[in-house]
Amino acid sequence: MTDTNDVKFRRGDIVDICQTVNGQNLFLILELKPLDISYGFDINRKYEYDKRELLDLDNTYKEIEIVGNVYDYISNI
Repeated sequence: MTDTNDVKFRRGDIVDICQTVNGQNLFLILELKPLDISYGFDINRKYEYDKRELLDLDNTYKEIEIVGNVYDYISNI
């Protein structure tokens, strides 16, 4: 599972889907197996639709970019 820059998704990645769902474009990957995603603006709000489709794991027409990882920010505190 990779983004448009061929960077592998990791637990804690913040992804920009380059479009909006419910007015949001940033999402947080909480876990990879099983795939668990929350909204970037509220990590307690789970993404309620098809998570594989959000990350476009079955298609190649969307742009999805990893813009950061929450664990990178935590380690700097």
